[in-house]
Order: sequence, then C-alpha cells, then structure tokens
Amino acid sequence: MPCDTISSKQSIYKLCRELKKEEHSLFNCLSSIVEDAAFVSEIRLLYSDLPLFANLRCGLWYAPRPTGTCYFKSTDGHQHQQTFSTTRLNWHVAEIAARKGGCIIVDATRKGKRAPVSSKTAAIGMDC
Repeated sequence: MPCDTISSKQSIYKLCRELKKEEHSLFNCLSSIVEDAAFVSEIRLLYSDLPLFANLRCGLWYAPRPTGTCYFKSTDGHQHQQTFSTTRLNWHVAEIAARKGGCIIVDATRKGKRAPVSSKTAAIGMDC
C-alpha cells in the first residue's frame, strides 16, 4: 500500500509540472498579451479624455500607441519607502496628469502578485 501512495504522489507531481509547463508555453504567453492589450484598448476607450502612458519596462507590449512613455521600476517606492529615484522622475507624466486631471499608466506584473508594484510606485511619483 505505501508504494501505491508514493506512486500516486509522483503522478500528481508530474501532472502538476506538465500543467505548469503548458501554462508557460509560447502560445499561452502570446495569447495573454493579446487579451491584455485588448483590455487596455477597452479601458482607453472608456477613459478617452485621459492620456495613456506605457511603462518602458513592460507596458509597450500592451499599449501600441501610447500618448507617451514613462519609466517606473519596482524598486521605486518599494516596501512603502517614501523615496523615489532622481534618475526616473517622470516629470512629464506628472505635468500632463495635472493638466488633464489624471492619466493611465500601463504596466505588467508577473502572474500571482496581488497588485502591480507600479500601483504604489506611480502614486509616489505623482504625489511629488
């Protein structure tokens, strides 16, 4: 009986590994990008009065024709630090957002994170 249990656990483990490999296949990654880009397009239509900026780290994949670009990095404002990088001020984003009453920043995060790091980073960048 113990051999059957070990064999079953190994089979479940192998199945989980195969599913994970399939999840990260090129087809699934590209499909995800296409779906996310469509979502960004829908949001852009809903908020057409707001300028849309693509974060140069990942956002350009999802926003093919942004109003402009910005450069936020996950270490900006990390762990609730109220500091920001002087090399990535993104002053142009703050100016346009102030003039237009806000802006949309498109970024990406890896699967499994609760909220994109940029949700904190951008807030620090815009509060300055």
